Amino acid sequence: MDERDKRREAYLRKAAEKYDRMVDRAGQETGDVFDDIEAQAEHMGRETTQELIRARLEAEEVRQGEGVPCPECGNPMRRPPKPAERALETASGNVRYRRRHAICDRCRKSFSPAGPSAEDSPPGAVQSPPA
Repeated sequence: MDERDKRREAYLRKAAEKYDRMVDRAGQETGDVFDDIEAQAEHMGRETTQELIRARLEAEEVRQGEGVPCPECGNPMRRPPKPAERALETASGNVRYRRRHAICDRCRKSFSPAGPSAEDSPPGAVQSPPA
């Protein structure tokens, strides 16, 4: 099993655990009203969304590789081995992830390479459903 399959299995296991926690409460004397059930589902949904975002950011980092060209001069940039801890504020809450940056020794530029920006998605990208 490759690393991607292991990460997918871990994600699905967490989602299944959330499903089981939610459904197993049915019929118990918890005192939950519909608003409680909805709040619990929304909380679990936000956690799941954060996990998906984190998984995507980690995949972007893995696929970026070592040969990052400088956006200024085009020369290969140096990638320090230790990633920086980052935080991204999303509609679902704060997502912490690790990202290695790249340094161009010629231009003295430093940035964190990633995939395309959300505003500039490539053809065939996953799009948000229409409102």
